[in-house]
Amino acid sequence: MKKFIYTVTIIFATMANGQSTDVLIWKSDTLNLYSNPLELKADWEQLNQVITSQIGLNRVEKSKDSVILSYLWRNYKTEWFIENDSLYLTDLSSLYSSEISIGLNKVFSTTEKRIFADWVNSSLTTFRGTCIVCRGTHHKNTSIYPNEKLLEFKNGVLIKTTDYKNSVLRESKFSSSDPNVYLSFIYRNVEWSKLPDLSNKHLLVWVSVEPRKNGKLRNIDWKNTFLIDGSNLIDDPKNTYIKEAVRIAKKIPEWNVVIRHDKILNQDLKIVFDEHMKKKYGR
Repeated sequence: MKKFIYTVTIIFATMANGQSTDVLIWKSDTLNLYSNPLELKADWEQLNQVITSQIGLNRVEKSKDSVILSYLWRNYKTEWFIENDSLYLTDLSSLYSSEISIGLNKVFSTTEKRIFADWVNSSLTTFRGTCIVCRGTHHKNTSIYPNEKLLEFKNGVLIKTTDYKNSVLRESKFSSSDPNVYLSFIYRNVEWSKLPDLSNKHLLVWVSVEPRKNGKLRNIDWKNTFLIDGSNLIDDPKNTYIKEAVRIAKKIPEWNVVIRHDKILNQDLKIVFDEHMKKKYGR
């Protein structure tokens, strides 16, 4: 009897140790890609489903004693190659096993051994080293690495390269201290008694901050400051909860200062407004 093993797995597209699931071979060097160039293709969603299902079928065929059903955002990795400044997709293979590879002809209507990426009309980022700012979700890598190279393409042809040295210019002692101290400072400064009734509400406010080189606040980035209420996104600066979150952001004594691509990155503050947080921190 075959066993059915259900697994729920979250996979980062790029790991903190600098190993990517998408690689680029160029000038005899293997580079880590920050993202999958297939995502730039107009029919990306359909392709992703086809590749994912092909990997799944192969995995079941490889398993003799059990059928493993795994729910993943990405269950495959890609390999790319630059020749004469032209970008090609050369391989699709499983994250589970190096033995499982998907023929490009099963995904694309072609007999070619490689696919010319003529849909790429933007910059691709490659990186080296261990992340200096490590973060991300199960479907998107947002970490920052010390050495990054931008490769700019037009219709799949490389037209420009730029090298960048990224760094953490200043680390805030406040935000890097005991997380409980940081959270206590934020939530005990909320004027809970002045807020509307929070019964049956769970609100998240995201404040985007532009820091100075010395870590002090320069400006609030209002274009990227918003409130999430269920499925609703609200960006009205006059909203009561947004105003309260911005007031708290202005109280924070210093922010991390991260330089990426020669620019200071915005930092963010997330505050949850609900009855649980009010009971825990309200006075």
